[in-house]
Amino acid sequence: MIKSLLGIAANTVLTEAIAEELHASQLYKHLANQCQRIGLFGAAKKFRDESSDELTHYQLIADYMNDRGGVAMLPDIEAIDEPITSLVDAIKSAYDAETSLGSKYAKWYSSILSVDPITAQFLLQFLEFQRKSIGEYGDWLSRLGLVGDDRCAILIIDKELGA
Repeated sequence: MIKSLLGIAANTVLTEAIAEELHASQLYKHLANQCQRIGLFGAAKKFRDESSDELTHYQLIADYMNDRGGVAMLPDIEAIDEPITSLVDAIKSAYDAETSLGSKYAKWYSSILSVDPITAQFLLQFLEFQRKSIGEYGDWLSRLGLVGDDRCAILIIDKELGA
């Protein structure tokens, strides 16, 4: 068995990142189910795709840990029961989740930079993922703000989400 090249700090950061990515995947599955329930089929598809992306992020981290001689542990994931009643609710929930995760990646990157620059460099890709996601969900929220309660416009945006 090889000795792990991950120190305690890097292992802690990566284990936390795994838990957050798996939680995000669960959140997006929840949002997909909630949106499908209320007839927002484009958003449901978008969130199913997002859930898959979060699992890809999890796998990148797990592979990195395993390649460095560590082992990726699977955390318990709490159930999500947040009710979603509108497209705005769903997009706002996704935006909040992405901004929170972006802040966590920034904190993790800063905390590990001087201790393990290789892991810090690995984490940079996740900061970029978060930057893009935050921007995308912010754009959707802006568009939804423009249309207000116009149901036809909301259905058009829903369709675009699923494209």
